[in-house]
Amino acid sequence: MDEMEFHREVECLMRVKHKNVVRFLGYCANRQGTMERYHKKLVMADVHQRLLCFEYVPQGSLDKYIIGTTMQPLTVLSIYF
Repeated sequence: MDEMEFHREVECLMRVKHKNVVRFLGYCANRQGTMERYHKKLVMADVHQRLLCFEYVPQGSLDKYIIGTTMQPLTVLSIYF
């Protein structure tokens, strides 16, 4: 994901305000150069790491707040940028 798309996604997360959605607090970004093999040659690669930070939900996971005990559990998907 390029920087522009990432920042657009962050802007959307900042605007979301709903009782069933945990609050987005911010993010950390790190960029490093590393040497990697590519087609039997060493090349310099740019490694981007991003960590999204959301509000802590005490007393269990969010799916328990949303679905209760009578419904089937939700499948939780992780999104990495």
